[in-house]
Amino acid sequence: MVRLSPKRRVFLLSWLTYVIVFTIGGILYFNVERGLLGETLFYPSTGNPYDAFASGFSIILGSVLLGMSLGFSELTFFRYRLNNQPFLLKLSIKVVVYAIMLIIFLVSLSFPINAQALGLGLTDPKVIETVIDFVSDYAFWSAMIHCAAFITLALFIREMIDNIGVGQVVNFFTGKYHDSKVENRVFMFLDMKGSTTIAEQMGHQKYYRFLNRYYRDMTKAIVTSGAEIYQYIGDEIVLSWQDKDGLENNNCVECFFRIKETIQKKEQVYKDTFGQAPAFKAGIHIGQVTRGEVGVLKKELLFTGDPINVAARIQSLCNDLESELLVSGQLLDQLKLGDDFLLEKKGEYELRGRGAPVKLSAVSR
Repeated sequence: MVRLSPKRRVFLLSWLTYVIVFTIGGILYFNVERGLLGETLFYPSTGNPYDAFASGFSIILGSVLLGMSLGFSELTFFRYRLNNQPFLLKLSIKVVVYAIMLIIFLVSLSFPINAQALGLGLTDPKVIETVIDFVSDYAFWSAMIHCAAFITLALFIREMIDNIGVGQVVNFFTGKYHDSKVENRVFMFLDMKGSTTIAEQMGHQKYYRFLNRYYRDMTKAIVTSGAEIYQYIGDEIVLSWQDKDGLENNNCVECFFRIKETIQKKEQVYKDTFGQAPAFKAGIHIGQVTRGEVGVLKKELLFTGDPINVAARIQSLCNDLESELLVSGQLLDQLKLGDDFLLEKKGEYELRGRGAPVKLSAVSR
């Protein structure tokens, strides 16, 4: 069985979101149409013969194709466009654009449907006449309103995923973490070096743009490595993996160096735009944590457990140990680092708030 890369899995799951939403929309629309038309043998708007099976098949197939097309367009062409626009404006622009595409799609689809129903060619005057009748009838615009509503829903769900994370959205719909669950996870605390000084030099507005660009440039490496963004804490980002995902292909370690490679490639762009390029350090650890939903006015998925604190403490030792990446011995024992990596044992350290010492090693290319 072929295992998809984390990047392809994310793309496929996002794409399926659109397909599922539009398929559900198509099923609901057909049920409404069937309920209204009942045993009618002809469409009131066009006078064409009405076949419930053929109509249902066409509507659902069209909905699937529409969801696939819109999802692909959104995830490729529109994915990062309009990101600087307010949410409602961005949503409105996209809905209008997709509505125009939808009109073209529905009109194109109505030609073969009517031609098949009448047993005539696509360009036959009678087929063209029935298409015009359909487009000018309320039935067409009711279908448009229905589809526009599901376009808005699909885009809204996508925006929710982008803004609060896939974990929060999945939990919202499934209630997966309404009751706490114990999981084995890898945590990485990645912190920008000298951030306080940088912020003072730039000023808070320019520093915000700098930080936003820094986080944006990490995205591809994070997705490719199959990581989940747990928290942004100022200039620090906390990443997490299910143990099997973090250990597979050394994803948790590879993630750090993918981010580093990306930032290095864009070093001159950062210097030209902001006067300096970011540098960072990180600590990684693995262990058992409890995950669950907390809060009343604002719900959040929260991890609790020793591994989170340990990973944070490990990261805090990077400057003292002159290392950009420190990994716990507990995690190293489960990784299979090849010749591409160099290990430098740093010894055992007692971390604040933890009794037992932790073995640490610096990892580099």
